Amino acid sequence: MLKNRSSRTLILVSILFAGSLVGMLGCSEPNSETSDKSQSTDPSIETASVTIPTNATVEAKLTLDDLPGIWLGNAVLDEAKLTQKISSLTPEQQDLVLAKASSFLSTIMAIEYKTDGTLENDLEMVSMDGQVMRDGSQGNWRVLESRVDGLVIETSETLPNGTIAKNESFLKFFADGNRFVTAVTLGPDLQDCDAMIVFEKQQLTGVNVAEQKLETEKR
Repeated sequence: MLKNRSSRTLILVSILFAGSLVGMLGCSEPNSETSDKSQSTDPSIETASVTIPTNATVEAKLTLDDLPGIWLGNAVLDEAKLTQKISSLTPEQQDLVLAKASSFLSTIMAIEYKTDGTLENDLEMVSMDGQVMRDGSQGNWRVLESRVDGLVIETSETLPNGTIAKNESFLKFFADGNRFVTAVTLGPDLQDCDAMIVFEKQQLTGVNVAEQKLETEKR
């Protein structure tokens, strides 16, 4: 019974991550700070985790000049941690957790940080019942702290219902300076799976670029 459950778990995770990797960014870096070092060695399972350097990864201390531009992001989870999390669950519970993971991994997010301190973002994801969900907001951003490996920023966004949401986050940059990763807080089913969004800078300018990039990514 345990052997059958283990085999089913590997098959489900393999299917989930094979689908989630379509359109994902190439984002490997040596020395991981958040991903599980005991990754599965099963060649049938493709990893959707992203490794994050623990040491200084850019040539100079980052400043607010490094952030303005358009960034396109994809959701990632640590496959090994997700597999471990569901290994002791019933088949029905596994299906539920994997459905939540699949929904999160479908997330595509585009953000434009403007030089005047304002921002626009657009987000698209597929819900657990298969519905495509689209949302966006506008607001402001400012750098609270500049570090060698990233920036601590505060965003203040006006949500569609008119409320203002403030958030403080750490954007950890990769060595090339054109990619950063930021952690995402999810519910208890996925909170231990290192949920993150990996962003890559785009070489585009103009109005409604975030929306255009989402349409391009969908195709």
